[in-house]
Amino acid sequence: MKNLKRGVAALAVAAVAAGSFALAAPAQAASSTVTIWGDQNTHDAVFPALSKWGKTNKVTINWVVKDFAQLRGQSITAIPTGSGPDIIAGAHDWTGKLLGAGVIAPVSLGANAKSFSASALSGFQVYGKQYGIPGWTENIALVYNKTKAATPVKTGAEFAQAIADGKVEVGFGATSGDPYHFAAFDTSFGISQYKRLNGTWTTQIGEGGPNGAKFANWLADANGGKALNSGNSGDWSTLVGQLQDPNSKVAYWVTGPWAINALEQDGAYGKPAVKTTGLKKDQIGVTVFPSIGGSTVHQFSGVRGYWESVKVPGTAKALVVGKVLSQLASPELQGAVYDLKQLIPANQKALAKVKDPILLGFGKAGVNAYPMASFVFQDNTWSTLGKAEAAIIAGNTNGKSAADFWQAAIDTLQSTIDNS
Repeated sequence: MKNLKRGVAALAVAAVAAGSFALAAPAQAASSTVTIWGDQNTHDAVFPALSKWGKTNKVTINWVVKDFAQLRGQSITAIPTGSGPDIIAGAHDWTGKLLGAGVIAPVSLGANAKSFSASALSGFQVYGKQYGIPGWTENIALVYNKTKAATPVKTGAEFAQAIADGKVEVGFGATSGDPYHFAAFDTSFGISQYKRLNGTWTTQIGEGGPNGAKFANWLADANGGKALNSGNSGDWSTLVGQLQDPNSKVAYWVTGPWAINALEQDGAYGKPAVKTTGLKKDQIGVTVFPSIGGSTVHQFSGVRGYWESVKVPGTAKALVVGKVLSQLASPELQGAVYDLKQLIPANQKALAKVKDPILLGFGKAGVNAYPMASFVFQDNTWSTLGKAEAAIIAGNTNGKSAADFWQAAIDTLQSTIDNS
């Protein structure tokens, strides 16, 4: 965290020296070539429309394909030497690491900011400052089989009853839990993985207190967390098969758009194997999560997007890079990416034009989603909370009440974070 704060301070000085950077930069800069580093899949989704725009506007897009797993580290190494990209394309939870290394600059979206949800923007914010532009989103929603639930649950009471009846599945492990998917439940009680300030995460765990106790008690309830169908401890084929199988009572699945293709394919699950027939597209529904706890549901989301190199502000290339960033944020570009690769636009104007009801359903369900945190200690947070959730559901709380066991796990985790 100390390194991250030093990065913020350094970039704040750089921003003052260079002047504020805005995406809506109308003038043509002296240099007309903009270098972007991104992985192959992002290139294939974005480059066709962006290069076409570039030819019209006399801007050369030099897209260098990098391995996704190596891209962040290579950018951190190259940018200080002046040999790196003008724009990095990657996942929102890289922001903290990139900022801590001092290789990205703040951006101001100007009028474009109104086209993005606050949650999508927050994925690229640190201490309230915007450091990146959302491109497309990926979040979980409540997927359902229309042949089993012609009308999906709409109220918290209806959702709670469906859970109690064993109609809702979520792929959590018997020992490791799954805090990512369980955010659809815990946030409905008014808690979140970390507390938030100025639209972004703090390092204070936000799962405790009276509302955390309510969530823990729900996990331990025979009609609550214990009634959730785990799909044979998260087995993928079982999760898919149960929703497809007309003889299974499972009608709802807490999952993301990555599951749709599997649901459309024939398969088998269980021992002895039960063969299942893939669902047709019009048999698959996607809807928002009703709140079982009474508060707004903020499930997690992943957001892909773009950052500007700290080496760009104040140079002759700044204006043309600004034009490219502005185009990447535009509904035209993001709509074209959807048309080509069916990726859900972060730009709400582009999202409004999405015709595919399944993808549109995920987009609408994700309006209040919180982008995942990207702290260096995040793996420990996932593990600690997940194991505590699983233990409570299993009744393995070492003689403590569910609420006390949950709070003790949170207190231990917070102490670890504070001393890291």
